[in-house]
Amino acid sequence: MSTDPPPLAPPLPVVIECQRQGGLAFPLRRPKISVEVADLDEAERQALQRLMQAADMAEQPADYPRPGYPDALETQLTVTWPGHSASVRFRDGDGHPAPLDELAGWVLRHKRTDQEKK
Repeated sequence: MSTDPPPLAPPLPVVIECQRQGGLAFPLRRPKISVEVADLDEAERQALQRLMQAADMAEQPADYPRPGYPDALETQLTVTWPGHSASVRFRDGDGHPAPLDELAGWVLRHKRTDQEKK
């Protein structure tokens, strides 16, 4: 039986932002969506923690070099911790890991849900 402590989860960020642009027929720049982690309840923080661990933002390149497909949406995902941040840009169909889509989708869904509450 090992006495090693379990691996530590990465610390939660302060802010997470997502912006999408591009799409069919003409370039479309959508507004940047920001989620303040301090405003989240415990269940949302736990969900974010799982997504952050899966996405492993610290190990992502700043940009995925493959072009994706024509008219693909491009996503800029930025996570900010105290004292540093990490950003990654990816496009539909460029081969980026699925957890990045899941994290970006969470940010976009969270914001919509937050606006509906108001």
